[in-house]
Amino acid sequence: MVTVPAFVWRGGRVRRALTIGGAVGLSLGALAWIDSGVWFTGVIVLVVLAVFYGIWMSRRMARYWPTAGQLDGPDRERVARTVRRGDPIGHERLAQPGIDYARGMRAAVEDARPFRWVVPLVLVVSVATAVWDSVFGSWGNLVASCIYLVLFFFEIFWWPKRRDRLLANADRAADIAQQMLDEPKTP
Repeated sequence: MVTVPAFVWRGGRVRRALTIGGAVGLSLGALAWIDSGVWFTGVIVLVVLAVFYGIWMSRRMARYWPTAGQLDGPDRERVARTVRRGDPIGHERLAQPGIDYARGMRAAVEDARPFRWVVPLVLVVSVATAVWDSVFGSWGNLVASCIYLVLFFFEIFWWPKRRDRLLANADRAADIAQQMLDEPKTP
């Protein structure tokens, strides 16, 4: 949920699944094609990931932000964008969904924390694979391995800072929204 950009929330469950699954499937399908040199391998990866990852991630997003179903697409996107930036929601009717979205982001990060040990392990395996591919593999193997390495370096060195900034922004937006709800109503 934290890695999903705000514009993805504009669509319903099916559109979210297609958008996320398609983006991940297309990216990893292209890498599979480069790595194997067989276009059909890329198509298989694209289709499998588009379907299974898209459905899984869409369901996961709905679990972390169940009140999203009460909003229409533009409002979901507006709330997600505003909370991710740490800005005031601006409308009292969107305050509670903003608070819920911020809670969902924090819950998603907390649920993923026990699995953070996997990333350095996969990085070590990726380095070993890149070395192997540079000696024994094809150019496609080497290019795909290097792309994987760059992605894992982003995951280890860039993403934690970005994630923490997103969570700080979400906390700030939730606090502002809670103050909006706590203010006495004037007739």
